[in-house]
Amino acid sequence: MLKFLKVRPPFFPFRRYFSMDMRSLYEALETAWERKRSLLKHTGALRLLNAQASGTPRLVFELYGEYGILYDYGTGLGESLKTAAFEWRKTFGWDSISWVDRTVPGDEGRAGHFVLVGDPPKEIVIREGSLRFRIEPCHPRNVGLFLDTRELRTWLCKDAGAKRVLNLFSYTGSLGLAALFGGAEEVVNVDVSQRYLEWGRGNVRLNGLPEEKCRFIRMDSERYLDWAAKKNLKFDHIVLDPPVFSRFDGKVFRFQDDYFRLAAKAAVLLSSGGSLHAVTNYSGISALEFEQGLERAFEAVKRPVRNRRAIPLPPDFDVGSDSANRSEGNALIFQMEL
Repeated sequence: MLKFLKVRPPFFPFRRYFSMDMRSLYEALETAWERKRSLLKHTGALRLLNAQASGTPRLVFELYGEYGILYDYGTGLGESLKTAAFEWRKTFGWDSISWVDRTVPGDEGRAGHFVLVGDPPKEIVIREGSLRFRIEPCHPRNVGLFLDTRELRTWLCKDAGAKRVLNLFSYTGSLGLAALFGGAEEVVNVDVSQRYLEWGRGNVRLNGLPEEKCRFIRMDSERYLDWAAKKNLKFDHIVLDPPVFSRFDGKVFRFQDDYFRLAAKAAVLLSSGGSLHAVTNYSGISALEFEQGLERAFEAVKRPVRNRRAIPLPPDFDVGSDSANRSEGNALIFQMEL
C-alpha cells in the first residue's frame, strides 16, 4: 500500500528556478479563486493555476472538490510550498493540499504524491455537468480525470447519439462515458491497463448508463486498429488520445514517431462523415503543425478532411489551445470530419 507523507517530502527538486516570491503566488491563487469559483456550479474540479498562463511558471494547481493538488514542474520552492499550504488551507477552507513531482518529463522517474496539509481520502466522486467520476486524489501520477479534455466531453455528451464510438488509449474511459451519456449506440474503450478499464466500468455503473452498450478491451491500441481494419469495422467517432511517451510489452510509443501513423490507421476505420477527435499533450508542436500533420496522414490513406474544428481548453485554463507557451496538461484537440 502506498504511504502518504504528512510531513515535508524527502526530496524536492532544485534543478530549476524561477523568480516568483510566495506573496506573488498567493495573490495569483487568490485572484484565480475569486474569478473561477463560480464555475463550481457546473463542475466539481477546476484548474486554478495553469503555470505561465496564470503567472505561476512551472506550477499548476488543481482543485478536486475540497482537495487541492500542486503539480510542480521544477519551481525550486521546496519547503516554502509546505508552509504556504497551511496558510492556504486556513484562508480558502480546502480540506487538503498535496504536492506532485512533475520535474522529470513523462511518468518514469517522478517522485510521486505527498500530502502537505490535511488528509485527502483514497477516493471521491466529483460531478462534471451531468456526469459523475470516481477519482483518486492521492494517486501518485494522475487522479483519473484529465481536466483539459472537459470541452470534448461536453461535445460528446450532446452529439454522440446513435453513433458507434471508438475510444483509444481510453485510460479511465471518461470520453467514452461522455459518448455513452450522449446516446451512443456502441462505445468501445481500448487500453492496455486492466485496472483503468475496470475503473471505467465502475464509472459507467456510477452514472447508471447501459453497460451492454459499452465494451472494455484490454489491448494495445495500434494492435486493435490493425485487427479492426482486417474485420472491416467502421466507427462514426474515434478518439485518439495517447500519452506523449509510453512503454508497454517491449514497445515504445513516442508522439514524434508514432502519432500520425496511428491517426492514418484510425482514419481508415471512420465511416463516411465520421470524425476523428485527435488529442495530444505534446508541447513540442503548435496547433497549426498538429493540424497539418493530421491532414497529411489522412491524405496518405485517401481520406481527405471535409471539415475541421479546434476544441478550446476549458475557461479555467487561462489560455487558448494555440498558445506558444502551452505546457503539459494543456491539450490540443481537433475534430476532423472525413
